[in-house]
Amino acid sequence: MTAPITRRQFIAASGILLGGLAAGRATAQPAGFTFAAINDLHLQVDEGGKALTTMVDALNARDDLDFTVVLGDLATAAKPEEFALAKAGLDRLRKPHYAVPGNHDANKEGVSGYEQVFGPANWRHEHGGWVLLGLNSCEGVSSDVTIPPDRLDWLKKEVAAIDPATPIALFLHHPLNPHAKAYRVKNAEEVLALFQGHALRLAAAGHFHGNQEEQRDGILFTTTACCAGTRGNHDKTTEKGYRLFHCKGDQIETEFVVVAL
Repeated sequence: MTAPITRRQFIAASGILLGGLAAGRATAQPAGFTFAAINDLHLQVDEGGKALTTMVDALNARDDLDFTVVLGDLATAAKPEEFALAKAGLDRLRKPHYAVPGNHDANKEGVSGYEQVFGPANWRHEHGGWVLLGLNSCEGVSSDVTIPPDRLDWLKKEVAAIDPATPIALFLHHPLNPHAKAYRVKNAEEVLALFQGHALRLAAAGHFHGNQEEQRDGILFTTTACCAGTRGNHDKTTEKGYRLFHCKGDQIETEFVVVAL
């Protein structure tokens, strides 16, 4: 017959059980992840996508990437053959990729041609305890844009559905950087206000062909040198490449990696 358990034994056993559960919760925390961003491919059929091939090879050579985000201007003139070239090149990536459109992926009617190939221009994904939001920032083919009310409404609803403590990364083509050298979204502050009370940690953009990094209110803002073989950087630098983002917990760090295109 089994002897009855004493109160002291019960407390000790409970402590072991709770300690084990706590350890389980600790190990369940996200271990961190790394992803890449590229932008402004400006593909042209006569160029053949050589620069994109080189860029994809460089990304595929890494073992630490979970995914890649393409921050717009995949095409030069929103032509179907340019989108096809971009898709063929990006489909060679070993890891998943997501994209948002740029103004060179649009025409006066919008980005329907882009969406036929790459899917919805506004999207949400979850990864490693983070929420990733892709926003179509295009206003026709304009370089200087205002995010329209319908997309602000979409973004507002998406943010409202996110737990306030969950870190968020926002991806769009036109920059939100408070001190962007050019092309900052005209209603950038209205966009950023939608995240009040939430953990927006990154607003990554393209459009300005050059490396810009700054922090404000716990948000990292970036733009990156272009990935085009047919275009130069707006800041007169010559280096091309991709940007890495390292996420751990709700923190994020970035670095630029040069690729000879």
